[in-house]
Amino acid sequence: MSFTSYWFTLAFLPVSAYAYQRLISKNQLHLLLPLLISLVFYYLNDAHNLLLFCASMGGNWVLAGVIAKNRKKTSYLALAIAGNLCFLALYKYAKFFVVPGTAIPALPLGISYFTFTQIAFLVDTARGQARSTNPLEYALFVAWFPHLPAGPLLSHKDMLPQFMATPGATSALRPAPRDYAVGLTLFAMGLFKKSCISPLFLHAQSDVFLRAGQGDPIGLIETWIACLGFLFETYYDFCGYSEMAMGISRMFGIHLPVNFHAPFKSSSPVEFWTRWHVTLGAFMRDYLYRPLTKKRQVWRHYAALFVVMMAVAIWHGATVPLLIFGIYQGLLVTGNHALRRWNIVSRKGGKLQHWAGRAFTLAAIGFSVSLWATRDWHQASSIMLGLLGTGNGSVWPISFLSPILILAAIIFNWFAPSLIDLMTKELPAWSVQLKKSTTSTLAWRPSLAWAAAVAIALCLALINLSGLKEFKYAGF
Repeated sequence: MSFTSYWFTLAFLPVSAYAYQRLISKNQLHLLLPLLISLVFYYLNDAHNLLLFCASMGGNWVLAGVIAKNRKKTSYLALAIAGNLCFLALYKYAKFFVVPGTAIPALPLGISYFTFTQIAFLVDTARGQARSTNPLEYALFVAWFPHLPAGPLLSHKDMLPQFMATPGATSALRPAPRDYAVGLTLFAMGLFKKSCISPLFLHAQSDVFLRAGQGDPIGLIETWIACLGFLFETYYDFCGYSEMAMGISRMFGIHLPVNFHAPFKSSSPVEFWTRWHVTLGAFMRDYLYRPLTKKRQVWRHYAALFVVMMAVAIWHGATVPLLIFGIYQGLLVTGNHALRRWNIVSRKGGKLQHWAGRAFTLAAIGFSVSLWATRDWHQASSIMLGLLGTGNGSVWPISFLSPILILAAIIFNWFAPSLIDLMTKELPAWSVQLKKSTTSTLAWRPSLAWAAAVAIALCLALINLSGLKEFKYAGF
């Protein structure tokens, strides 16, 4: 039962939100009811792995308690992290472990997201930064259903205070009318991006990747269109999901963090990776990059950046193109930092540097799609040759609609305010890591114009739900 199914949109979500609103006033249901809703959602999506999911939560809660009370925190923490990573690797890379011919187990729903979320909690427990919590609070924090299919990664610092069952305290788990308005806006706009905009860029890719895998000739322009089409398709798919998750949570009075903040406005690769999949970047920064750079040598800084980008690549999959993707992104990011360190490129810069940086960043990330979207080195090398104009195909594609679509997407993403910019005033300060932009006259507010826009977006999205593919990052 995906977020993009009629069952979820027209039945599960409204019924759950209504039942929650009617029953949440009863104190004993304060945590139990939203946890039950989350577990029912998990069961309807992945019944076979529900017990495994519950076992992961129970085991990690016990481990957190052991780490908090034991003097040998480092040893227990290392064992706990190793156990979680082995559990994750066993499923994500099962094809490398199982005997050929045997069935590969299906990935449990949201395995990366609930595993990384729990690893972060264990590390912060060892650091003394996470408070001990009761099983219901912890289970609700990990199992909160809007983030399960494809994130975002949750931080206990931001989420647990919203779930705390403190006697006499006003809980965040009590949505106000404005929460429903904000939540419905985020949900409708996210669903519109997923169902109406993302498929356009899937069609723009044509059969270029298929032909590249078969060794057929591909041309310069059509290959760039296909790669940028894949990039925009992934963005509207994943960003759409993230905004839907934020909207669903808001209808229950819970704030989720922003996961995408106008990444195509970035004027450098470093900025791009602070705007794209924000919560994964924050996780890698806090729990991988910073521990590797405690000693402040410059070479450690660059080495840690490489390790982070390789970890992100391996998380996407263990293929040769993805390993090279990690090296490529590592070179981009470390090179960007080096240019800043040597004052060749200013952090602020002028308008010329800003716009040149946007164009370079888009081209550099677009080129990396040749490694990100391909299944093997043969296909990846064919795409790269096409991007360099040596793919032996005709320069101009047959259709002119795809170039127009890509150009329109670039112009829109460069000049138009993002939904997050328009709704920043309605989001908690901690969820937007970048400078807020709320000066636009189009900024969200309860009005007839916004109500009409949301209603139109929701209707168009519902019309296009039939036959829609699952989210790209569902199951990661």
